[in-house]
Amino acid sequence: MKIGLIELSAHSEVLESLIRQTFDVGARPTVYTNPFCAAAYPEAADFMAVEWHVCPPGLPHTEFLEKCKPSISSQDHLFVITPVDSLCHLLSDTSARSATWHCLVHNLNTFTSSDGSRPSAAIAKLVLEGAADVLLPDLRLVKSGAPLRDRAINIAYPLRPPREFVRDEVRCCIPGRIYSGRDHAEVLSALEAAAPRLTRRLRVDFLGEHATEETKSAVEVARKATAPSVELRDHPGYVAQEEFDRTLAEADFLILPVAERLTRNGITETRGQTCVTGNIHDMVRFALPALMPAFYPLSDHIDGMTARYGGIPSLADLIVTWVNTGEFNRRKRAAAPGLEAYRAECLSAMREQLASP
Repeated sequence: MKIGLIELSAHSEVLESLIRQTFDVGARPTVYTNPFCAAAYPEAADFMAVEWHVCPPGLPHTEFLEKCKPSISSQDHLFVITPVDSLCHLLSDTSARSATWHCLVHNLNTFTSSDGSRPSAAIAKLVLEGAADVLLPDLRLVKSGAPLRDRAINIAYPLRPPREFVRDEVRCCIPGRIYSGRDHAEVLSALEAAAPRLTRRLRVDFLGEHATEETKSAVEVARKATAPSVELRDHPGYVAQEEFDRTLAEADFLILPVAERLTRNGITETRGQTCVTGNIHDMVRFALPALMPAFYPLSDHIDGMTARYGGIPSLADLIVTWVNTGEFNRRKRAAAPGLEAYRAECLSAMREQLASP
């Protein structure tokens, strides 16, 4: 079976997940992407088995796809990871649609909105008219009887086994850009409340750039308030994938302060209901226990890796318990069976899509 993966935006982590799932169902993918995604995993030697088509810098995507059309047309299945309007010409060409096309829809309300001026409105119109199947990024988003919500795969995919560390300090990561889609203010307040009660030193890495000067200032204020028991680290700009992954690989646990609702261009998405957070992929691929809000739905196989909070006091209490007792290591030791069952769930969902007409 020939499987093509198209990613012309910046979701390199989703591309990696689908490459690995394709490997694990016994296929070898062909990837059509940009230099950013192609360079994201320079040490992934097993990716040498992938057939790469990388758009040269400066070449318009439409021209790149036209050059790739013979290869694209030869695929049995094509997965569009991020729907972008530059794919419209290809999707409109019936000669390139002999394959089964799957379009991964990350934000369902935005994708189905009637606002024709929103980003990717043109490709959304084509897909909704039947040019490709709508494919949601987590099985928890499937709703019985809703035609646009009957297909899904899990983009979160296990990559590494749990790893315990022997050292004096505890290391926690908060992955992702510091913006309104994550409630970092709640985390900073919880860290200030927890700091006087910690019996071990805690290092917290904010793995993402600041969206505003206000968030940068808030971290600086909290840095002074939580010292010396807590060390806060943030970044002046974009965190390269290699540094991002290396820091996660050396972490003890995560805090995932996912905001329940996210509004862009006047359209509201509800996390876990109409969209998902990529932070679950961070948790799963590195087998990292996480503190996260109570509202967010997870597979039963991986829910045991988390402890849930509902506000600043409960998050502060969990931080104290996990840091002082090493609870994160107990969760790591217990995680392997659930991760294996979750991996099987992922591959079953992928095989189901590949079996579809």
